[in-house]
Amino acid sequence: MFSINRKVIDNLIKLLIKFLERKSGTLSNKDRRNAELVHYYYEILRYWNKINFILKRKLKFTTGPHVSNNLATAKYLIAIYRIVWEKENVKKVGNELNFVSDEIDHMKNLQLFSWEQALIGKNKIEKLSLEIAIPTFSINKLAPVMNVETIRANLTLMDGKKGNKPLFFRLNDLLFDKNQQDSLDFILKDLEEHGINAKRDAHFTQVFYTELKNKKKILFNRMYKEGKLVIQDKASFAVAHLLEPQANEMICDMCAAPGIKTSIIAQLSQNKAKIIANDFSKSRVNAMRPLLRKLNVLNTNLMNSDSIQFPIRFTNFFDKILLDAPCTGSGTFSTNPELKWRQNEGFLHQNSILQEKLLKSAVNLLKPSGILVYSTCSLYPEEGEHQVLKILNQFNPMELPKWFSPSYYIDNRHIPGTGRLFPATHHTKGFFIAKFKKK
Repeated sequence: MFSINRKVIDNLIKLLIKFLERKSGTLSNKDRRNAELVHYYYEILRYWNKINFILKRKLKFTTGPHVSNNLATAKYLIAIYRIVWEKENVKKVGNELNFVSDEIDHMKNLQLFSWEQALIGKNKIEKLSLEIAIPTFSINKLAPVMNVETIRANLTLMDGKKGNKPLFFRLNDLLFDKNQQDSLDFILKDLEEHGINAKRDAHFTQVFYTELKNKKKILFNRMYKEGKLVIQDKASFAVAHLLEPQANEMICDMCAAPGIKTSIIAQLSQNKAKIIANDFSKSRVNAMRPLLRKLNVLNTNLMNSDSIQFPIRFTNFFDKILLDAPCTGSGTFSTNPELKWRQNEGFLHQNSILQEKLLKSAVNLLKPSGILVYSTCSLYPEEGEHQVLKILNQFNPMELPKWFSPSYYIDNRHIPGTGRLFPATHHTKGFFIAKFKKK
């Protein structure tokens, strides 16, 4: 048995109230430095629909729009997680949260909760939603393109607490001194001496993986601090690698923040491509500068502009474009549990409209015979296959690696030049990826 720090409880309640008020991006940089606070906030959000289900079923408590209700709800969410998930003593938790004796007595109902009983009478979608803590909206969106077991396998692996997921990282040879012993063998030996057993990825010579439990060791490793190791998902590397950047090519990263894919493009071209890295957010562009400097990225100009309305001088200007478009993030629930509960028709429609406009802009910016790589970290067909169908007549499809999965079967066919990466198949985030050549 253990207690939560009083200040952590107070801050956790404030964060949960913001979440209940539908305010996104609630964790500040200061919050992120408090490991205990981050742990409880993300754990409660990870299982929010399950915790909320228990709250309504066993405590007969309903949320409301008023701050007082949201305050009470936040406290009950913490209590349920502590009692049901951590098996903590009811009275102890009640005292932590300043509940009165009647409320503590009422919470004893939680000790009688049974999922087996609770799921009786629920339909297949409702059961799956509660079993794997995923909104029914997401399951319903995927049902036309995946069977139930495939949905379960992929969405379960996006739970940050489940499965034996690898941690991918790349070697940034832009910082390697060729006259020193920064060889592959030396790097792997150095990692091993620090308790990190890493293996080379089967598809990319610059990409390696280790067990997720080694993340903290890598973060404190000398080579990570120097920028020679970069933690990133394999899917991110795959997307940038598809561009095949060459010396002197004009390349645009249309939605570049936080800059990881920009740095991959620079690395693959050995800083010889001419890159314009653009993002709509000024603060995110400013945050890219120190990262790219640390990674020794050169020949790259940062722009803070609306990619939908790029300056006219860039029409038919670029040899290659990477459009890793803003999306619902439905392929990234493991790293951002908060995103799960923002999934709805309005949020999807908002992102789909933005993606359509960005794709039209990309068509105008590309030279004839220019290469477009379009990607989204989304499992929804609306943000992948349905988008590229709108521009397909202006492009010729290009071949993707054989290890990619086919894209979804849409209009009785797989769309040429498109593919997908799945958590259950590739051990990556969920991605849609397309590669086309402009006619």
